[in-house]
Amino acid sequence: MSKKQVICILLLTVALLASGCMGEDGTKLSISGNDTEINVSLPEQSEGNWCPVGSQVQVKNPTTGKALNMKITGTEEFDNKTLCKAMIETGSEENTTRYEYMWSQDKNTTIWTKYGEDGNISIRYIYTDGKKTIIDGAGRKLEFGIKA
Repeated sequence: MSKKQVICILLLTVALLASGCMGEDGTKLSISGNDTEINVSLPEQSEGNWCPVGSQVQVKNPTTGKALNMKITGTEEFDNKTLCKAMIETGSEENTTRYEYMWSQDKNTTIWTKYGEDGNISIRYIYTDGKKTIIDGAGRKLEFGIKA
């Protein structure tokens, strides 16, 4: 399965989680085929919960051992907005890359953060209300798309 397909599945799952379309009793779903296993685990959630903490998605290639794991860990405040926060790990047991993905309920704010092997921020991409900011591990910023 290509990285584009994995990202598409991940984003579709996040959209389903955010919309509350997966039921109230907690759900576990497994799909396998074409050298790919997809496991989704959703805890019990209340109606309208756009950030179901504890939800997990795993996409794994059992042949290579490479996997993408995402778990929604909670919420965080950013620029006076509450963002849903997910931790993502991808790679194999020997070589893992960690990301943090945060998004607002209105989808107008999105933050992707990649962490280095030392646990420090490697790069961060922030999209908020049409403004895009990229910050590298040294704190240097590149901003574009600023609305006048």
